[in-house]
Amino acid sequence: MLSRQLISKFFALLVGLGCIYIAYEYNSKSNSLLKGSIYGTTWNINSSDYISDYHVANIKNILNSIDQLASNYKEDSEISLINKRPLNESLSISKELYELINTAKSITDLSNGSYDITLGKVSASNGFSPNFGKKLLIQDNNSNKKYDINQTTLIKYQDFWFDMSSIAKGYAVQKLHEYLLSNDLKNHLIDIGGEIIIHGNNKSIAWVVGIQDPTNKKDKPIITISNKDSSFLAIATSGEYRNYRYADGETITHTLDPSTNKSINNNLQSITVASQISATLADAYATAINVMGYEKGLEFVNKNNIAALFIISEEGELQLIKSQKWYDLSL
Repeated sequence: MLSRQLISKFFALLVGLGCIYIAYEYNSKSNSLLKGSIYGTTWNINSSDYISDYHVANIKNILNSIDQLASNYKEDSEISLINKRPLNESLSISKELYELINTAKSITDLSNGSYDITLGKVSASNGFSPNFGKKLLIQDNNSNKKYDINQTTLIKYQDFWFDMSSIAKGYAVQKLHEYLLSNDLKNHLIDIGGEIIIHGNNKSIAWVVGIQDPTNKKDKPIITISNKDSSFLAIATSGEYRNYRYADGETITHTLDPSTNKSINNNLQSITVASQISATLADAYATAINVMGYEKGLEFVNKNNIAALFIISEEGELQLIKSQKWYDLSL
């Protein structure tokens, strides 16, 4: 006759096996949903593939490493340390920082200076990033060479601060995507503060992403797009509708025009860029086009085969205008 202890162990084993089965069934039918806070915003990953705790730990490490690389809120981040260093001195840099700055430089050149990551002091003086207790002497030397960079070193010729906020979130999204792909996790939506990558599918259905109505304070989409015709799609939106402040009766927005060092002022409510190449590029392109405004921006994206959605305000009415590439992608 079986003892009570043996019977109890047997039922405990059955319960344990049942729990394992239920968990397996749940994870095979439900999405992995990960989220947290970083870079002053939130991050989310939604995947129809099961993402184990091992990968969750690595994902958090990637996010933290990029924060330590590019944050202008950390005094000891690599970019903050570079900002503090003397001029005309050869400074060692990581390959990741080289990749980030070099990509930004290529967008600066392509946009004829509408995109500029060297305006950190101006941004700090406007209250959109910390000044670390420093007196900010801002020099207007746009016509002169500011820095040189190669794969291992950087030399600053002017007393500016780098500000990576217009590209770092896109870079982080791209790195998370590359990590998930390298581990055969192909079906995911990654979102860091509105910088997004969608890849694969959500249980055999295309991912759907809403583009924010810039006139609505709640999270209400004005249009949706999906990756039904493209396995990979990076999406970045730039606009002034949430990140601004008032000073002396004047609206100060977070995006700066490099030609004036002042906040932009145009009728472009928001610009969304969709890229089949990179979230890093999409993030930087969106800022550059936001600076250009609608007319110059539309000319730029059509010339450079960039998928873009412009939301502009005309006589109090919103208009949605799409680039030729946006139509080509059937977005």
